[in-house]
Amino acid sequence: MQLIRRHFVTIDSTNTWAKQNVHLLPRDSMTVVTADAQTAGRGTFNRQWVSPYKQNIYASFCFFLEKLQPDIGNIPQLLALSIVRVLKIFQINARLKWPNDVLVSGKKIAGILTETVDYNGEVCVVVGVGLNVNMPLEILGQIGNPATSLLVESGKEYDVESVLSLLGKEFVSGLDLFFANGFSPFVHAYREHFFVSPAQMLHCRDGKIRCEGFFEGIDDRGALRLRLVDGTIKTLVAGELNA
Repeated sequence: MQLIRRHFVTIDSTNTWAKQNVHLLPRDSMTVVTADAQTAGRGTFNRQWVSPYKQNIYASFCFFLEKLQPDIGNIPQLLALSIVRVLKIFQINARLKWPNDVLVSGKKIAGILTETVDYNGEVCVVVGVGLNVNMPLEILGQIGNPATSLLVESGKEYDVESVLSLLGKEFVSGLDLFFANGFSPFVHAYREHFFVSPAQMLHCRDGKIRCEGFFEGIDDRGALRLRLVDGTIKTLVAGELNA
């Protein structure tokens, strides 16, 4: 799959721009919308994503499907796994927090927001990612939840463009395999990098519904399995997880 770049110095949100300009995106290629800074970067549940100028990766990978597929929820998981693999190149060990957050040293280093737009009988998938690359401690400390960056973890700065290039290649390669074989080739690696241990108590929110239970594993579809206090098994395909 060919990758086409659209870059902005400053933008409100790469996801927002992509959704509002679907008509400008080619149907036969993947477009990656990037920015040096975002003024209204956002994550899940419309939370603010802190996006200082030229410190991190702010990108949205955009491509078209003929129809909305049931396994579309695996695509952000695939991007999260792509980030883990790229970080390994820099000798940084990352873990996955279901469904698609990336943690290093127990702190969030990357988040993913996936949205879709119906356009002319097709579905445009917009997979937004924020990856903290050179964000210093003083800015990380302003984020509500524990967060980290490549700079903090390694003590050195990185070329943001080089990291983005590696990530794009990894994600495109993974998507080609995913479209051919589904999520099954990635399940083992996803489980291997999961951040909790068996039988750990977890709290989950799916919209307004909250539940808690003991971690039972990740099934072959990438869904989370919890054993509730009454012994029943609950399978979650979407939501937000807290340990």
